[in-house]
Amino acid sequence: ATSLYIGLHPVREVVSGFIVYPWTQAAQVWGQLDEILHDGPDELTVQSGILPGPDGGPTVLLSTVWSGELSRGRAVVERLQRLGTPLWSDVAPRSYADMLGSFDAHTVVGRCYALRTRSVSRFTPEVIATLIEAGQSQSSPLSGVFVHHFHGAATRTEVEATAFGIRMPHFVIEVMAAWNPDDDPAPHCAWADAVSTRLAAHALPGGYANLLGPDDHDQIAHAYGPNADRLLLAKKRYDPDRVFSAIALPPAPGTSS
Repeated sequence: ATSLYIGLHPVREVVSGFIVYPWTQAAQVWGQLDEILHDGPDELTVQSGILPGPDGGPTVLLSTVWSGELSRGRAVVERLQRLGTPLWSDVAPRSYADMLGSFDAHTVVGRCYALRTRSVSRFTPEVIATLIEAGQSQSSPLSGVFVHHFHGAATRTEVEATAFGIRMPHFVIEVMAAWNPDDDPAPHCAWADAVSTRLAAHALPGGYANLLGPDDHDQIAHAYGPNADRLLLAKKRYDPDRVFSAIALPPAPGTSS
């Protein structure tokens, strides 16, 4: 991209916050969440995931944001709070800036990370079982899994309009292994690799390009859908020496990299 046009919209207040469920209710929560989000309105965004609880064991986290009329948002949040029996819930009207800082406490400077990603169309029983296994086998209480819901206006853009390869509604799963600098990274990377491998059997081809590393060859090959050839032609024209490599691209025809 050489230039961007960005349309700004005033969003002064949203209904946002966290709902945390006990791990024993994980299958129940994700199963019901799938039903809610499948036909959910554009104004509702729910990121779910696995984070450690007070005892270090896994819990199910819902990070909720409602950007529409506040009175309607409260009703939606109440439904999300009834997916089970929450351990903790703090969802309330907040400024947009405060909402953006919700995860600051979980991002620690100096910590080491390894990231893997898969995209799935629904929280099927198989995907839920894999997420539960991921939580039960975590190599570190610092690690987590974060699931983003791709929906709304972004799914109503034609797939050929941009380089982005998946325009259907889906979930982007981030498997994030984390450890302290003095720890051996091997078991944590192995955990992330194992979760990614198990999810692969139930995943859509490709993955979110910003989250793919240079060695994720099978996913890179499908990350841009039908747009890869056009993208490679632009790359050849504007960056023939491959100076820029922030995001992995599929190999050009006739090359191995």
